[in-house]
Amino acid sequence: MIEDRDRTDSRTGVVHIYEEEEASFDVERHRPDGSYLCATFGGRWTRRPRDIDGPSFEGLTLNAALSWGRARAPEVQIRWGRGEYHSAGELNPSGLPEWPPANLPVPLRRRRPPEQGWRERNEGDPPVQWRLELLLAPPNPQLLRTTKRWEAERLIELAARQVGATHWDSEPLDAHIYHDLNSVPQIGLATVAPPGYRLHLAVRASTSSAAEQRAQARLPELPRGWRVRATAFPGG
Repeated sequence: MIEDRDRTDSRTGVVHIYEEEEASFDVERHRPDGSYLCATFGGRWTRRPRDIDGPSFEGLTLNAALSWGRARAPEVQIRWGRGEYHSAGELNPSGLPEWPPANLPVPLRRRRPPEQGWRERNEGDPPVQWRLELLLAPPNPQLLRTTKRWEAERLIELAARQVGATHWDSEPLDAHIYHDLNSVPQIGLATVAPPGYRLHLAVRASTSSAAEQRAQARLPELPRGWRVRATAFPGG
C-alpha cells in the first residue's frame, strides 16, 4: 500500500489520450472521402486547471500510449474511436467507465468510423439504396442572370425527367450569382459546391461510386462546357 501511495503522490495532473484520425481523399474522384481511425494514439499531460502547454505525444500504439500516461499522472483518461472517455489510471474522480471497454477489438486496426462503413462496400455486396445529388454546372454562370436562364432550366427539366429525379434546385447557382457565399450548400465533404443546378434522385447499387456512375449514365447529352458532379449518400 505504501509503495502504491508513494508512486501516485510522485505524479500529478491528468493525461488525456485519444485515438488519432486522419482525413481520406478519393484520388480517382478528386474529392475528400471521409476519414480513417488510425489505431494509433496521441495525448497530453495537463495540470488542474487544465493548461495547454504540457508535454504531449502522437503516433503511439495503444499500450505505449497507456504506459506514457500512467508514468506521468495518476489520472489517465482515454478514448478510442469516437466513443466516450474511460479511466485507465489509479484515480478516477470523474467517475468514468473503467478501461478497457468490453467491446474493444483486439487487435485494434486502422478502420473507418462506424458511421462511414458504407464507404467500404465493394461490388460483390448486395445492392442498397443511395441518395444521389447530380450537380450540373453551366460554363458561364453569370450569363444566367439574363433571359438565357430559361434555356438552362429547360435543359435541367429534361435532365431531371430522364434521370428520374424527385426534384431539383438551383441553390449553388443562386448563391454564386448573388455572391452569398455563406449560403452555398455543401455536397459531401467537398468545400464549396460549384455554381449549378442540383438534381435529387435515388439509385440502387452495391457501392457509392457505382451509384454515381449509374446516375450520370442516365443524363442526356449536355451542351459543350457543362460539368457534372455526382455525389452518393447512404439511404434513399
